[in-house]
Amino acid sequence: MASATTDKQGRPTDEDLTRRILSAAADLLGTQGYQQLSVERVAKTVGCGKTAIYRRYPDKGALVAATLRAQVEVGQAPDHGDVRADLLEHALQNQRNQQLSPQQRNGLQAMFEPDVFPALWESFFRHRRQQGVDIIDRAVARGELPADVHHDILLDTIAGLTLYRQSVKRIHLDQHHYVDIIDALVTSPPSRLPDADEQVPHVP
Repeated sequence: MASATTDKQGRPTDEDLTRRILSAAADLLGTQGYQQLSVERVAKTVGCGKTAIYRRYPDKGALVAATLRAQVEVGQAPDHGDVRADLLEHALQNQRNQQLSPQQRNGLQAMFEPDVFPALWESFFRHRRQQGVDIIDRAVARGELPADVHHDILLDTIAGLTLYRQSVKRIHLDQHHYVDIIDALVTSPPSRLPDADEQVPHVP
């Protein structure tokens, strides 16, 4: 009888093969880096043809974007009716996404590659950012934040804290520090500057 991950001929199912492709790509990305990774090497590691990979991902950049996307979660959109609680939950999901192994951290550098970032923005960062924007919009509607609050600066301050402390310095960020930072930002929120370019396309 065929297993749950093979068909009647003993071949891996599409879902299982996709998992194996992404797992092999993640391993190669973490050990060899983006420049050395190739579709050919991934196919050889998995034991499949290159066409099986190209049917799923049109190029190396798309493959790597999918590989990185598989390591993180967008998470549920928090809506507790309180901006501090919502921002804290949003920040803690970001923190969980950055609890990576050393090999995964090495691979994460590939997100900045021009062929990778646009796809990763569309599949992941855009959704995370929209969750944050929605949190702030609801807070404005409830009167917790002023209408001229700078969404990006507020969200980037919290996200940047996690990135620098946890992924760069590799120091665990205690939840109490998030509470303190969020309280300071809500108490004295950053404002939009008049006539300033507030939005930079494709930047999380």
